[in-house]
Amino acid sequence: VNALGDTIVVAVVDGGMMLTHTDLVPNLWTNYNEIPGNNIDDDNNGYIDDIHGWDAYSSDGSIPGDGHGTHVGGIIGAKGNNGSMVTGVNWDVKIMAIAGSSSNTSTVLEAYGYALDQRAMYDSTNGALGAFVVATNSSFGIDFADCNSG
Repeated sequence: VNALGDTIVVAVVDGGMMLTHTDLVPNLWTNYNEIPGNNIDDDNNGYIDDIHGWDAYSSDGSIPGDGHGTHVGGIIGAKGNNGSMVTGVNWDVKIMAIAGSSSNTSTVLEAYGYALDQRAMYDSTNGALGAFVVATNSSFGIDFADCNSG
């Protein structure tokens, strides 16, 4: 939470994230204007069922459970003091899960577009909709590089 009371959101762009992980559940960003599983864009933001983020691979809100994205989310914001003996850098940050690490440029752009759209909506509605996204993380690295350096 910043000085004005806004909850800080970090968007993690990766292969996905285990949304049921006990250290992450309390700190997952939640779009409370969506009704889970009804296959309708309840908040009219252009994304169907984007409860905790967006899956740019399948263009829906079903985030795949990915080990690497889960680890990254945990480093950023695993909830501390809950008996699991793990804590993230910031216990009170909200984590937005975005699946979109890919060698396909359009998938990566869609993933980042989601985070940007949520911040733009937050700004245009004075925080009533969207998310106060202040940072993004991408660590999909060289294993997805698609180049010929020879």
